[in-house]
Amino acid sequence: MSPTFQRIRWRLVWTSILALGLSLGFFYLNQWVYAFSDDQCTWMVERYESQEHGQKVVRRRAVIREILEGGVAEEAGLLEGDELLMIRGQRVNPDRLWEAQTLVNDQPEGRILIYLVRRYDTEKRDYRMLALPVKVAKPFHPTQLIVLLTGLLTWALGLLVVVSSPQRKITRHFYYLGLMALMMPLAVTGFMGNMPGPLQASFGFLSQVVMALAPPLWLHFFLRFPYSFPLRTHRRFLVILYGSFLMVGLLFGLFHLLTAILGKDIFQMLLNRSPLRWVALTYSVAAGVAYIAGLAMFWVGAYKLPDRRRRGLFPALLFSTAILVDLIVFLVLQAQAGQSLAFQRISWCFFTPLPLLPLSFAYAVLRHGFFDVQRALLRWITYFVVLGLTLVAYFSGLAWVFSLWIHAIPTAWVGVLMGVLALPIGWLLRWLLLSLRRLFRRDLNQVRDLLYGSLREGRKGLSETGILSSLKDSLREAYRPQVLLMLPVEQRSILLPAVESNLEDEEAVKAQPCSLRLPMDLLRRARENQELVLGLGPDESEWIREQGDEVRAHVDALEAQILVLLLVDGTPHTVFLLGGKYAELNYGREDRELLREVAIAAGTLLETSVLHRRLLDQGRIEQELQTARRIQESLITYEAPCIPGYQMALRLEPALETGGDLLWVKRRPGGKWLAAVGDVSGKGMAAALYMSQAMALLKFAAQHEDMDFEKILPALDRTLRSLMSARDFLTLVLLEWDESGAYRLARAGHPGALILMGSHREDIRECAPAGRGLGLRPPSAGGWQIHEGVIEPGQWIVMYSDGLTEAMNKRGELYGAARLEEQLIRMRATGSARAACEAIYRDVAAFENQNRDDRTLFILARDA
Repeated sequence: MSPTFQRIRWRLVWTSILALGLSLGFFYLNQWVYAFSDDQCTWMVERYESQEHGQKVVRRRAVIREILEGGVAEEAGLLEGDELLMIRGQRVNPDRLWEAQTLVNDQPEGRILIYLVRRYDTEKRDYRMLALPVKVAKPFHPTQLIVLLTGLLTWALGLLVVVSSPQRKITRHFYYLGLMALMMPLAVTGFMGNMPGPLQASFGFLSQVVMALAPPLWLHFFLRFPYSFPLRTHRRFLVILYGSFLMVGLLFGLFHLLTAILGKDIFQMLLNRSPLRWVALTYSVAAGVAYIAGLAMFWVGAYKLPDRRRRGLFPALLFSTAILVDLIVFLVLQAQAGQSLAFQRISWCFFTPLPLLPLSFAYAVLRHGFFDVQRALLRWITYFVVLGLTLVAYFSGLAWVFSLWIHAIPTAWVGVLMGVLALPIGWLLRWLLLSLRRLFRRDLNQVRDLLYGSLREGRKGLSETGILSSLKDSLREAYRPQVLLMLPVEQRSILLPAVESNLEDEEAVKAQPCSLRLPMDLLRRARENQELVLGLGPDESEWIREQGDEVRAHVDALEAQILVLLLVDGTPHTVFLLGGKYAELNYGREDRELLREVAIAAGTLLETSVLHRRLLDQGRIEQELQTARRIQESLITYEAPCIPGYQMALRLEPALETGGDLLWVKRRPGGKWLAAVGDVSGKGMAAALYMSQAMALLKFAAQHEDMDFEKILPALDRTLRSLMSARDFLTLVLLEWDESGAYRLARAGHPGALILMGSHREDIRECAPAGRGLGLRPPSAGGWQIHEGVIEPGQWIVMYSDGLTEAMNKRGELYGAARLEEQLIRMRATGSARAACEAIYRDVAAFENQNRDDRTLFILARDA
């Protein structure tokens, strides 16, 4: 049993029993038990003038106003205009005409009452007294029967819809509308026969409440069906709508209670003598507006549906409009006819089309798939057919046994034999029904075992594809959904597949793939509250309608009912779209709770799989990085060459396995030495790749004697621009010197070189000739200048990367060029370039809390 149905089943039972009891009971009491007798004529009070003692006196008398053609009054010889004096010996008081009417109504059917009337004889020009026997009759009211039949059909259809889909608000609303239609016989009766006062008070009060709740229920229903309008959830509007109608209905119901208790028409008296007349008029107009607005919403909503579903609703649209127009015409004619007996006799004709309204909705529901009740109807019909066939087989078997051995079986044993034979039949029937139930609905424990079993199997391989594929197969086996789609989520978007819809008498229409976005609020609830199973019906997914009617129509065309979301590290990874279950309309609360648990477990398993894949990828990447680092180390100069008369110290520490700093020293064929310190923008593998390309170009330039020093930087700039991306570039400082100490230095956007000429800060000079970085876009003249000089004995030339000077401590302070210069001055006194290099690296490492950038240092010192 669906958990939602289990929760509301007793509400359905007692509301149905209460409404059926009130409606059928009222119909039975009003038509038979307390049906009023009628003389089939109407009376009225007439004023006339008479002379008394020479003065005119205005008096009142009861006069027969209208006589029904072919009725008992006409058969008795009564005429219109006769003055009614006495009935059955009791005087008729014009001021208390209702007492005479009650006397007639209380009589049993067929009783003859003597009417004493005074009739004006035109021939004798005088009044004469006549005693006429009138045989009262109890008329039957077809209108009540038609309204009752309409209510029964609407209630049965609403009950079928809500049983098929109890968790949807629209189906419950349909059921409540059916209940209201079932109780409409209370509202269409103007006179309640000879019912006792308490019954008249109770039914009168209920009739006013029913009439008050019908218009808002009608309007609210068509705000939900067939298209969900935003106003359907507007709390303030609904409170005003239902509250105002209900308050007026309770007020008028109270007047009916007082009328039944006091025996006076309090309601009519107050309407004639107080502002309640305007309240009643406003109430009637508001009810009419609600009915017309509901019908308008029906038309607008129908035209927002796809063409096939709109055509399915077309009969209901036509009948609803025609019946509303028919009832409006009836009200207009009734207002003109007043209490005409002739009109009352034919008034039931206006209500004859009423049963076609629920039948047209039943056609839309059963034939065109609205609310999808076919499978539920098939299930219940199958149950009753099996039950009926079993009972037929049981009684047929008993009849055959008794026909053969009726004389051999004692009479006392017949009952025992029937009971004994009923036991195996009962067990057979139970087995058949349970078998059918397993066919129509899979057991929850079996579904749980299937789903969790697939997760256990998928865990062995730790493969994302294997886990998702296994889960999809288990969902198909467990629920047998009509639609099952597994779609990845990319940047909070789901690409819904194309849908092909075959319409009757038309060519197939294929909709293009459509993107469905998951709102941030929905993902937040999924992460915080584990709301991973989402209904896709119009009344459960306002977030889909907000993305446009096309997206809403595409989701409807897919015929998917729920969405199951799988999260990995709080990020949407995959969704499953499930259509209706086999022989089950919707997924109940237990189904959704189970799917939510499975989604959480699958998400955890996917997180493990993703982590496992990342670890494997990280292992492969680490191997590749180690290989790349060995290649890079083979290109970078790590060992300082031995040059007579010079000391050289150099060091490069990448921040990652591979770096973008460049450190290279090479002797050219002519005997000169070439040293380069550079920095590629960025870090990691890409920077190391560009650095390797720059090293290869430098190596090529150093090996060719015909390439002058001035041509190296322009050649590097042109080549790197074609190799690097638009955002990458290389900064470089290039130094060339010979054994005599003559040097040339060029810079391309890199920090300038430091020249140490003495033991004081004033003896440090920065050499930073102009020049822009290499590989920059757009191409332009680099303006690389060359500084020339001579390294005197005892002087040092220091080249470095910004990874040293931009090292940062915990307080956010930079190491800076000043600290670097202090260390150089302090270590120059030792006369060892290698010691200075090591001391600087130790000092920077102690200063910075972590190595965030590549660090490079080159020191060339000429012996004193």
